Amino acid sequence: MTLAARIKVLPVLLVLATPAAELAAQQYRAFWADAFHSGFKTAGEIDELVENVARARGNAIFMQARRRGDVYYLRGTSEPPAQDASYSPNFDALQYLIERAHARGIEVHAWFVVYPLWLAAPSAPPQNRDHLWHRHGPQASGDDMWMSVSSTGLTGNALDPGHPEVLRYLADVITEPARHYDIDGIHLDYIRYSEDADYGWNPKAVERFRRLENRTGAPGANDAAWSEFRRRQVSALVRQVYLRAFEIRPSIRISAALISWGNGPVNDAGFLASEAYRRVFQSWRGWLEEGILDLGIPMHYFREAANAAFLDRWLEFAKDRQYRRAYVPGLAPYLNSIPETLAQIVRALAPSPAGNLPLGVNLYSYASTNTLNAAGAPITPNTEFYRQAGELFGQDQRPPELAWKTRPERGHLLGWLNVEGGPAWLKDGAVVRIESDTGREFAVPGSTDATGFFGAVDLPPDRYRVRIERGGRLLYRATPQEIGAGGLARFDIFLKPGDFEPVLPRIRAADRPWAAPGDVLLIEGANLAPGEAFAASVPLPQQLAATQVLVNQAAAPLFFVEPGRAGLQLPFASASTWEILVRHSGMESAPLAIAAVDAAPVILAVRVVDDRFLEIYATGLGRLEPPLAAGAGADPTLPLPRVALPVRVRLRSGGREHLLDPLYAGSQPYQPARYQVNAELPAGVRSGTVELLVGPAVSSPATW
Repeated sequence: MTLAARIKVLPVLLVLATPAAELAAQQYRAFWADAFHSGFKTAGEIDELVENVARARGNAIFMQARRRGDVYYLRGTSEPPAQDASYSPNFDALQYLIERAHARGIEVHAWFVVYPLWLAAPSAPPQNRDHLWHRHGPQASGDDMWMSVSSTGLTGNALDPGHPEVLRYLADVITEPARHYDIDGIHLDYIRYSEDADYGWNPKAVERFRRLENRTGAPGANDAAWSEFRRRQVSALVRQVYLRAFEIRPSIRISAALISWGNGPVNDAGFLASEAYRRVFQSWRGWLEEGILDLGIPMHYFREAANAAFLDRWLEFAKDRQYRRAYVPGLAPYLNSIPETLAQIVRALAPSPAGNLPLGVNLYSYASTNTLNAAGAPITPNTEFYRQAGELFGQDQRPPELAWKTRPERGHLLGWLNVEGGPAWLKDGAVVRIESDTGREFAVPGSTDATGFFGAVDLPPDRYRVRIERGGRLLYRATPQEIGAGGLARFDIFLKPGDFEPVLPRIRAADRPWAAPGDVLLIEGANLAPGEAFAASVPLPQQLAATQVLVNQAAAPLFFVEPGRAGLQLPFASASTWEILVRHSGMESAPLAIAAVDAAPVILAVRVVDDRFLEIYATGLGRLEPPLAAGAGADPTLPLPRVALPVRVRLRSGGREHLLDPLYAGSQPYQPARYQVNAELPAGVRSGTVELLVGPAVSSPATW
């Protein structure tokens, strides 16, 4: 029975919404050809592949050109040939497939497995010493270790999307074949974090997150900002591939194999709770909405007998969220009988209740087209599937037109912020403003990725300018460029570290060359904060005006921040040196080091109570027992923390000196970083000077 005939048995509403002739048009009938089976590793296999796809009335082959850091093509690659006993390293499988498939009107999409680097354990590494595993695998150290690390410290088998060099390397590897081969598309697979653990804790990625998000320590697995950071890293690679491939050849179609595990969502909020978005940080609905994919191909791998309803919910959700791009359902013949797969194809190609059609189907996989037997072979030979699929589709169809490619109404923009010298992070996270130069109300805010790349798609024809900002200040304004329909403008921006001087935070000095645990410290400098802000409550905040002050890599409680000054409290911790730096807007100052001492007492005020007692208010008396968190005020309803070092009061009056043991020396209630010392006055003493002796340290005298 042909597809048109199958459609007639659907509800009348669907038939009226989309006639069978329209449904049969503009349709992908694609096959994934994977490297785990035969299919494209010899000339004979490719000849058979093309014939079989043609027999099934297919029009596109997604060939696994890159497996795990090794490839099945020869030109324009720095990666070694696939370590595959079935493949000759001198055979250019991609080129041969292009020649044979194009002769039959069949598209070839080069399929790249993106982040996974090697399947075997480290004890069985790749044989080729040029494989990336040997240079940047788990055995590498420092920034040269590119692998993703789990929240529990497990080093995985995949590259970490948050490492800047991973982004640069993969974008180059994936786009370069477009210069050397007449491929119709680039297909991204495993464009996500791995699912076997909670990954992302590569030290370089964590360092970037801390700097960009004003965080310290290891991020928490449930930290929403950390999850969003990881989503941005994956999206940054998709964006680079889309725009850089367009720059090479605008006709190339960019697609991705997308996650659709479990039951499908019924609305956008449901997608935010999906495994794709929440677990592996693949925001693919957003990629289609932004326009950085041409074809979204979710892997709807469901057994028809058990989970047909799961499939149907995903189909409806995705058909209605194609935006200005296209949706191609990915189905799993390898899990189903031939009749079950044909039934899924019919439902996949039908319109949604809202009347929205997909752009065809993609089938996984060419080499495994129905349920497997105990030996791992299809119960029914693949040739029978190709025959029945061909009967279902009924007639040959050319690959569908993508109107935004062939008849574009909008254009794109890309660029690079390059900084010669200085820390690499100068180009990471800079604010990019893309604006119309003709007065139209249009602007695209964004930021540079870890490599300095930025871009925007689907801009209305106009003249555009680009502005680079950091810390709320303009650093660079580019000369405007015209972007026409189907065109692209490129902005290459070259700055030097000195160009950032007007915005880089700089600490010039502290109010003293030493300080004690828990002490109040005033620092002075330039660009210490983008504005001024003051603490409004206790405990003191660790961030004001989007600014942090780090002391020995921990965020310090802040009293206030201004562009030229900041007041902070040091931690109650033992140290030999206080290393202080300021961070905001994805930038940080050079550190300032001052000496750490056990105590540095300073008397702030003295008063007499009932002519019998001295109350001395001070700073710099050092650690407290029991400990009190920096930035907190002591609770007078609980036992007050006392100064850990011995404290005495030296009183001089009327030519006599008295050494007093305090009644109390500890935290001043409610006041962060403030101490209170109470002592009983000697008989007849009504005035004089006092000093605080805290361990070996002595304060300056205060008169009362």
